Amino acid sequence: MNIFPIQYYEIELLNDSSKALSELEKNTMITDSLTSEWTKKAFIGQVSENGFKIISSESGRGAFCVLSGKLESKKGSVEIRINKAFRVMLSIVFLFPIVGFIVSFFIHETEVSISLIIPTLMSVVVFRFILTEIAFRIISRNGLKKLTEIIGITKLKISKAQNT
Repeated sequence: MNIFPIQYYEIELLNDSSKALSELEKNTMITDSLTSEWTKKAFIGQVSENGFKIISSESGRGAFCVLSGKLESKKGSVEIRINKAFRVMLSIVFLFPIVGFIVSFFIHETEVSISLIIPTLMSVVVFRFILTEIAFRIISRNGLKKLTEIIGITKLKISKAQNT
């Protein structure tokens, strides 16, 4: 089980990969950093001759998910994962309840600290499996819809793991 969600997709394209990537390049603000910026383009990131690594240009939440892909002829693969900066921030949020429990254990009586075990675990579970998962699913779905429109994805199949 991963701490952070990752989705893998196998895709089929309407056109050849070179045409799809050139269309994606037209709609991408080319930059080395995957950070949000104000732009009228759909994505921010890098597009190469056989792949891409992009984020949505939506202000505020677009940088949450990174879409990486490789395309060959009319097929390809796409990986969606949480951006590294957000993984660091979420890790800190996940650690808050645990640090609070440890501090409570040393400051208060043992009985009080033991009664905090379940709320501590529940808060970590809620942060990870409810809040992070919902945000990831919504934002990744929006990014994938934009990508589908731009590069002409005709078939999208969820893949369990990356082949390479």
